[in-house]
Amino acid sequence: MTLDWLKNSQKEELWDAIIGVRGKSRLQDSRWFVPYHLDIGSGSSLLTWQAAVGIGYAFKWGDAQLAYRHLSYEQQDGKLLQDLSFSGPALGVTFRF
Repeated sequence: MTLDWLKNSQKEELWDAIIGVRGKSRLQDSRWFVPYHLDIGSGSSLLTWQAAVGIGYAFKWGDAQLAYRHLSYEQQDGKLLQDLSFSGPALGVTFRF
């Protein structure tokens, strides 16, 4: 058995400086809140950024939230990784103890 696909692999080290903001806004005096996250960066990439927003509920034991997230990573032409994007829902639970 040969592993010819290993001979064609490539490796590249990437780095980026990233700055962002993250938090949550309470909806009036209820346990409901809107979580948000936004960051942007550059370095080895031309541009990298991600954004997420959702809805959450605060329980006594922690938080549960449902969000939508998008992540984008753009490189120069001729690089191993030129354009990569991920999008989709995210479900999270935070426990406090």
